[in-house]
Amino acid sequence: MEQHLAKLKDEYLHEFHSYNYIREFIPVPNRQSLFDMTILEKLHIFFKHNKIYYKEQNLTLSNMPCISYEGDINQFWLSSKKYDTSYQPFFPTWGLSALLLISVAKDLGFKNIIDIGSGDGRLIYCGSIIGLNSIGVEIDKELCNLQNEISNSSKVKYEVINSDSNSIDYSQFRMENTMIFISALPELGEMISYSMIDQFKKYKAKMHNVGITLMGTHTYKQYSRDKSMWGWGKFIDDSGLKIVKCLSLPSSWTLDEKKKHHIYLHFSIINYLNSKQFTKSFEFIIIINLAEV
Repeated sequence: MEQHLAKLKDEYLHEFHSYNYIREFIPVPNRQSLFDMTILEKLHIFFKHNKIYYKEQNLTLSNMPCISYEGDINQFWLSSKKYDTSYQPFFPTWGLSALLLISVAKDLGFKNIIDIGSGDGRLIYCGSIIGLNSIGVEIDKELCNLQNEISNSSKVKYEVINSDSNSIDYSQFRMENTMIFISALPELGEMISYSMIDQFKKYKAKMHNVGITLMGTHTYKQYSRDKSMWGWGKFIDDSGLKIVKCLSLPSSWTLDEKKKHHIYLHFSIINYLNSKQFTKSFEFIIIINLAEV
């Protein structure tokens, strides 16, 4: 699935030219579709009710009818930067990648998702439409309003919490079969991740089969503190984690057609193996999203 999606994105960037930085495609629901037709219909509804997107165009990719959505996030990007504890300005994940991410979490047995830095709510929207209990935590009020507007107009229900992720008390959530998404690159998301792990130690008796999603990078900056394991090496070592499986998905971190290569997300499922910090009954899985930036 991920390889097919990557090829479609390559074709999309080669065939479809636009000055809009924010653009992506969704297949039209039919028997050729990569996903269930009902789910794809609901994903199109997300884009049609999301005021970030103002232009759509029909196109065909690998003989598959699709719709390209184009938009502008400047208003929300600037708004998300005004908070002192906002570690990652808003930049949306591709809709199809979000859907596949959530599908992987569901296939792993997770029934609940919590998205830390939920942006316009596409991850929790995807979680809701495939039957997962979905909660988004977002510091920016404008983005929270956008999430609620999309939920109300689309009739897709999820919970939105307007809060600073650093002050979240995870004991308020149901922490069984729960996947947590953290949308921040390593040097920006370390504080959130370590703080979360510290809370997990306190509430380990309440936790069972809890996962985390982190965002890493293949390309390191010159003065990056950690250039191992996509920028998360120290965190992974400190937490006693081990990689057990990898997947690859397209990313929208850059859409510069002049480059010879395209950027992909990379997911690594990591299993918590260190029993010194948690009880043996505590099952800890992490998926790392990798993006070149």
